[in-house]
Amino acid sequence: MMQRSNPWWREKKNIERDKKIKEWEKSSTRYDPRLRHETEYDFEADNTVVYTLRGIRQVGKSTMIKLQIRDLLERGVHPWNIFYYSFDLTDSRMQMVDIIEGYQQLAKGHQKKSERTYLFLDEVSGINNWQKGIKWLVDENVLENCTVLATGSQAANIIHATERLPGRRGRTKDARDRVLMPMKFSEFVGCQNSEIGEFIKGHDLADAADRRHMLMQLASKEIPTEMDMLYDRFVYDLDGYLDEYLRSGGIPKVVNEKIKTGFIRPQLYHDYLDGIKSDWVPIGPVDLLRQFSHAIIEGMGSSTSWNSLRKSAELSRWATTQEYALALKDLSVAIMVYRYDYKRKRPWMVKEKKIYLHDPFYVHMFRSWDGMTDPFDSAEDYLSDSMRCSSMAEGVVASHLGRLAWDITKNKHEFNSANSVFFWKDGQNREVDFVMCPERAVEIPIEVKYRKSVDHRELGGLAGFLSETGTKSGIVLSKTQMEERRDYLVMPVSVFLMLA
Repeated sequence: MMQRSNPWWREKKNIERDKKIKEWEKSSTRYDPRLRHETEYDFEADNTVVYTLRGIRQVGKSTMIKLQIRDLLERGVHPWNIFYYSFDLTDSRMQMVDIIEGYQQLAKGHQKKSERTYLFLDEVSGINNWQKGIKWLVDENVLENCTVLATGSQAANIIHATERLPGRRGRTKDARDRVLMPMKFSEFVGCQNSEIGEFIKGHDLADAADRRHMLMQLASKEIPTEMDMLYDRFVYDLDGYLDEYLRSGGIPKVVNEKIKTGFIRPQLYHDYLDGIKSDWVPIGPVDLLRQFSHAIIEGMGSSTSWNSLRKSAELSRWATTQEYALALKDLSVAIMVYRYDYKRKRPWMVKEKKIYLHDPFYVHMFRSWDGMTDPFDSAEDYLSDSMRCSSMAEGVVASHLGRLAWDITKNKHEFNSANSVFFWKDGQNREVDFVMCPERAVEIPIEVKYRKSVDHRELGGLAGFLSETGTKSGIVLSKTQMEERRDYLVMPVSVFLMLA
């Protein structure tokens, strides 16, 4: 079993025969997540680093791991210094420890002892208290000079387990706990349009420092040259891709099927829904998840209290509503945006909040639960309504702002999107969709008006925010307009998302 999971031990080129690698090579998208290139794996010999990687089932965690293994082999790492194992069939942490120690014993006569060892422990979150096994292995120096990546889709298990590994995660400037999300819009576009993909690479739109600088330019009502060029050359292409993104979302397997066939099979919606249901079982009754997800979809774009959401979802207690929302957040399915307390520069936790789903596919997936209509046709019908389409676009912006805030922050260990992206409302119920505060350095009000033209009379909330806070300008995201106005900059959602 162990040698079957690590065929590169026999011959390095066997990595090319791996099922995940072959599927990736044949894919129409070949999604290569930035996360793979941003994670540091090499450290001093006395520094054992333990990372975690979580994300919903079938989002591409195992594929990313296999691509990373191929990278290490191509870089010249000895094959026996790389260990991969999927713990789907492992019941206990003792078995997990035995498997890792078994590898160490087996590899002794083959690996280069002076080199670092890389352990990829896939789907370890299914093992109860797996972190105790890792703690024991670290304490016993079994994992000396190792980088460990432990993955799982059971978010609560991963999150709470790592809290019980104090002092045993190693030293790194990088965030030790990573989340693999579906493709961002820029990645979705880049893997389908080589010309735009090359533009992104050639103009540093994938570089965090450069994107931070461009965001600050936008906040000062200045259109960065790169984004101006994007608009001039590709705006109609980008608008079309955004229409597609709102239909398919960014899950690689789903996007690949849509590109190849022009369609998404009902079974694919049901497969991903079943994965969410499986991870939901320890949290609460599946039938209540159905009610709750539909209530979130109906309320997207509107602020709500726990009690109002409780009534909409027909739940008995507001505490249950809060628990369910936080669970979906931990599963990386939902994102919560809190009201901004301007005076204290922090989220107003007891006030109303907004809840969105991280990816458009999740909206269509949950809506497919009734099984009465074809999910793909239902998604087309749903997006034919301009108000619903606008709320979907707003949800995409919410997710991307959180991810942009993460990308550009310098202190990833302490990052919390709740402290970086908010919405604002005053006593007259005037509202700004989002206020982005990267590292508390600046306040950037952002309004989403996903339509062809923007009338300044619709922007009372933005005017109120600028007046109350003294902020000089804001950003208004339209469908196709790009222009500078007195107090704000108007630009297409699709162009702005290329920055995020």
